[in-house]
Amino acid sequence: MTLRHHKFWAHAGALVAMAIVGFTLPNHATADTVLRVARNAAPPSLGNPFTSVGQPGSGVWSVLFDSLTMIGPGGALRPGLAVSWETTSNTRWVFNLRKGVTFHNGTPMTADSVAAILEYLRSPEGRRFYTSTEVDTISAIEVIDAETIAIETRTPDAILPKRMALIAIPEPNAWRTLGPEGFAQAPIGTGSFKLRAWGQATGRMVFDADPKSWRAPNGIDVLELWTVADATARVQALITGQVDVLEAVSIDDVEQLESSGFKIWSFGGAQVSSIAFRTIGNPDSPLQDARVRRALNYAVNRDVIATVLFGGEAEPASQGASAGTFGHDPSLEPIPYAPDRAKALLEDAGYGDGFSMTIEVLTGFSTIDTLLYQQVAQDLRAVGVDVTVRTPPFATWLRKFQSNEWGDTDAFSLMWDSGAYADAIRPVRNFSCAKAVPFFCDESVMPLIEETDRIMNTADRERHLRSVMRRMRDISPALLLTTASQRVATTTDIKTLSLNPPNISYHTIEMQ
Repeated sequence: MTLRHHKFWAHAGALVAMAIVGFTLPNHATADTVLRVARNAAPPSLGNPFTSVGQPGSGVWSVLFDSLTMIGPGGALRPGLAVSWETTSNTRWVFNLRKGVTFHNGTPMTADSVAAILEYLRSPEGRRFYTSTEVDTISAIEVIDAETIAIETRTPDAILPKRMALIAIPEPNAWRTLGPEGFAQAPIGTGSFKLRAWGQATGRMVFDADPKSWRAPNGIDVLELWTVADATARVQALITGQVDVLEAVSIDDVEQLESSGFKIWSFGGAQVSSIAFRTIGNPDSPLQDARVRRALNYAVNRDVIATVLFGGEAEPASQGASAGTFGHDPSLEPIPYAPDRAKALLEDAGYGDGFSMTIEVLTGFSTIDTLLYQQVAQDLRAVGVDVTVRTPPFATWLRKFQSNEWGDTDAFSLMWDSGAYADAIRPVRNFSCAKAVPFFCDESVMPLIEETDRIMNTADRERHLRSVMRRMRDISPALLLTTASQRVATTTDIKTLSLNPPNISYHTIEMQ
């Protein structure tokens, strides 16, 4: 298998398969232990970790960078570059940093390093990046000593340690010298691996293990992340021995892979799929009316999606937070399939004759993607809503999402992703006026969202956040669909596999 040696790539079957899929063989031999992974996309911004949250970027940036804290399995907040943290008042958090950590270029990682990055994200230049929203509440940063940093907030911020899990800490001098674009080409962090090549021409990102990292890899010398846009080609890459790990396995491929002897690893999902409704910059849209938005939710048959399309591996959504996420309200039942109620609401809102809408969706993650949106469109047409579905490239979708410049598009696919925090407030902010450039805004819910951050008592905050989830379901900023597990397929050489949701912890992988 490829996991053991490059020389195995000389196998004739692999050569044939690679010709079909369109890859090329490495032109050198080595005794390094190489782990190859098939993914659906590379981050459009390469090594700039501030441009988005979640895949495809986070799976690459978690290899290169660390943050003060990490979200571990089950949503537990774990130490990262900080080994501990505490509040000394309702508006002051003190983080104690890990000793002896160095960046890939040998520069020590200190409290000054962390302060420099946080201050950059608070600056006018840094504010243009997506993750800068995580420092919105910060009013001051104090370097107490080389291993201790204090963060003051304008108001109580109960989830500041969770926010810090989304802020990667690149080497500040390199960031300052190269600028965001230059640094993206040659990133320097404290992660388990350091970049060898982006491989934009080959679709193969190559990373070398950093044995000096505080979380050095467990026996892997080289990590290769292969960008394979086509879902079928990704599966074939695993079957033919080109790769050892297949990310984001579709439910329709599980039986084939298991019967072929591959391992399937399933992890509880922290995402709720949805179609987000755009009301900002879309003033004449019927979606301005909450009755219309609720009608569209009643019009879709989630049971068919969950049981037929996902083979029972998904659950109909009841809210924008999956079970197990902090703030999930277990009292909310899945949104029922009620087309008659949908028609009545449309009639009441003045759209008894229906209307037309355009949806932009991301596909290519699995064959189910296309079937999913076809099912949604079919159900909506049944209540009189004529749907046009477009499928933009991810980079185009991301640009539109960040700028809310969607043209004539009325709605778009978007996950309620609690994985970044394991906390429901993160996706709630995305679907509200709190987003840096919002696509949907209901001012009435903002006091509830803001109060969530001020409640420092965990039990009180959870009760309040559940009320926020009920209110968000009522105003319906999106057509909620399903929650689903995250699946990874590997060869039998992989002995252990774990996630820091939603990313594979490559440095902890053990092999036979």
